[in-house]
Formats: sequence, C-alpha cells, structure tokens
Amino acid sequence: MGWQDRPLWCIGGDGAMFDIGFQALSRLFASGMNVKVFVLDTQVYSNTGGQASTSSFTAQNTKMSVHGSVLGGKQERRKEIAQIAMMHPRTYVAQTTCAHVNHFYKSVLGALEFDGPAIVVCYTTCQPEHGVADNMAGEQARLAVDTRAFPLLIHDPRAGETLKKRLSLQGNPNVKGDWFLNPKTNQEVTFVDFARSEGRFSKHFDRDGNPSELLLMAKQDRLENWHLLQELAGLR
Repeated sequence: MGWQDRPLWCIGGDGAMFDIGFQALSRLFASGMNVKVFVLDTQVYSNTGGQASTSSFTAQNTKMSVHGSVLGGKQERRKEIAQIAMMHPRTYVAQTTCAHVNHFYKSVLGALEFDGPAIVVCYTTCQPEHGVADNMAGEQARLAVDTRAFPLLIHDPRAGETLKKRLSLQGNPNVKGDWFLNPKTNQEVTFVDFARSEGRFSKHFDRDGNPSELLLMAKQDRLENWHLLQELAGLR
C-alpha cells in the first residue's frame, strides 16, 4: 500500500512467527515487500500458558513437552528461523538481544535501512517459564549468547555476493572457537552451564549436578548449530 514511505513492522512471538504464521512469514520474504518483522523469541508460548514451540530448546521442560518418567522434556531440535530466513531471496536477517545494546541497535537500524523484507529475532527471557528471577533477563540473554544457545548474527544482502560476505557473527565471544572460555578459569562455557542457571532444565541434573544424556544431546545440538553458522560465515 505504500504507507507513504513509512516502515511497516510486524511484531510477534515465536509461536506467531516460528509456528502458526510460519507459512505467511516465508511468503512475505519471497514477495520482496519492504516489510519488517520483529520476533520476541521466548522459546515458549508465553501468552497462552507456556506451551512448547518449535523455538524451544531440546530437553526444555514446559507444557506439551513435560519432563516425566518416559520423556525428559522436548525431544526435537530447535527450529532456527534465522538460517531459514537467510535462504529466502534478498532478505535481511538479524539475531540479537537487548543485552547486547550496540548489536541490537545495529540490527534494527540495518533492518530499517534495507529496502526489502527484514526480520530481527530478539532473545526474550520469559522469567516464569524459564525459571529465572525477574532481574535476570539481561544476564540470561548474555549467557545465552556466550553458551551458543542463541548466537548473534547479521545477514545483510548488501554486504556482498557470497553468503560468507553477507553473514557476520561479530559480537559472539571466541568467534572462531567452539566455546567461549571463561577468562578467570580458562574453562569452556557451554550450553550445560546455561541450562544449569534456569529452572526449565533443572530436572536434567542429578543430586551431584551431573547433566542428563538428553541435555548433553542438547549441548551437541547447540555446538553443531554454531559450527554451521561458522561454516556459512567462512570461519570454519
């Protein structure tokens, strides 16, 4: 409709964009229309009772993927909407958090300046569903990035003709390595460390703090996803 050259934003959660609206979202990207999409990615249906979504992490304990005697939470891998969006023709993609302020503003401004479809996926802590304190949203977002649970990225079609030129992983710690190394201990900081800090994964640790087999599979999934991003960005 034109909207008198004003940017048009669509805002929704992972339920709206990863799941029920996914087909329409893909069609929007394919259309080439100058519409921007902002996703509040909570990895759960935060506004309808806390059910699992395709954005939920493997091993996550939530409604519709409850940790019980037979299954230990969600069995599927998380859907990576950013990678899927990058495969559409000429689509700007950013994955960011409000805790990484410079990266966040760069992502949003880049989406606004881009003359085509754009999506900004923002890690959004849902304190009751994640099982974290109300004042920990920023800390958990930073930890999600440090542990490869939610890598920062920007895919800008204007940056070059090849994918590795268009995709930037700048802002992630130890960008060429597997895991971030704690500068104080020189120990790897992995997805297990992230899970240990949140109630949604608490049942995956025994009395001695050892992670379950499924949680170790989730850790491997996050590492494989990080390796894929490194490969696409020409860092591997």
